[in-house]
Amino acid sequence: METQQYTQRFLLNKVVTFPYYINYLLGLIIVVPLCFLYGEMGMRYFGVLGLIFTFFISGLIVLSVIKFLSKSVTIYFDKDSLYVLYDDKDPEVYPKKDVAGFYSYNYEQVEKSFISIQILLKNGKKIDFTDINISEKVDKQKAQMLRNFLVVAKRELQFTLIKKNTARSLQKLGAEWYAKAS
Repeated sequence: METQQYTQRFLLNKVVTFPYYINYLLGLIIVVPLCFLYGEMGMRYFGVLGLIFTFFISGLIVLSVIKFLSKSVTIYFDKDSLYVLYDDKDPEVYPKKDVAGFYSYNYEQVEKSFISIQILLKNGKKIDFTDINISEKVDKQKAQMLRNFLVVAKRELQFTLIKKNTARSLQKLGAEWYAKAS
């Protein structure tokens, strides 16, 4: 019986797996009702300082909800497939031939420890991984792991850097598109 040979496993801690714009919608859903409530009830008692406090509390609530929704994701490959394992559940398996490409930072050129990876499948499905930690400080160990992930993913999927997406770059997301060269 033949055993599966897997590549190195890449653990992405504290990532959200929904599109990045959902963070903004979540903020809007939480902030607007709190501000309306403050405008109706709190303005006459607390003034402008109360408004600042309301925004502070809104931000804490949004960050807490995003942290609650975050997951640990493990990504690895074998000869024919890409595996995505969410919080130690059964892995989702995608044949390598079904992966159209992925967006990421060019971790080989830039020392960055912010996770921003979007894998696109040929059927139109998108698999997003975005870090919840937005610190500018670089975690050297995490940056090295992301650099290794990029090298392994390019090798396993036989992808090369194709182009940079300006719209994703403006949103501070991984903007380099990796796919098979035509």
